[in-house]
Amino acid sequence: MSRFSPYDNNGGSCVAIAGADYCVIASDTRMSTGYNILTRDHSKIYKLADKCILASSGFQADMKALQKLLAARHLIYQHQHNKQMSCPAMGQLLSNTLYYKRFFPYYTFNVLGGLDNEGKLIWWWIAVEL
Repeated sequence: MSRFSPYDNNGGSCVAIAGADYCVIASDTRMSTGYNILTRDHSKIYKLADKCILASSGFQADMKALQKLLAARHLIYQHQHNKQMSCPAMGQLLSNTLYYKRFFPYYTFNVLGGLDNEGKLIWWWIAVEL
């Protein structure tokens, strides 16, 4: 008898590298479950701000929910402060959001990268082991 799990690992790879004045983020475009390839056209990269990019792999529904939540909170920030959120602030927002959901976590493996006032910036978070 199999146990029910609300999660499915749709796989994927995301990488980031940063230098003095650049940050490069890349990912594959395949979404699969088990041995089945569901699509080869699924982007795992999401632009949160002009200089801040989120790349996620893991459970596709959680990735989309997290992207929508961060985009909505960024829009609220833009309306309140008349400027875009900085990359360190976006990293703190992502960290707080993932901590808030710690008891029923987003099953996503996240890489947040971009440029701040001093140049490169990369953060990463892993999903809770299930």
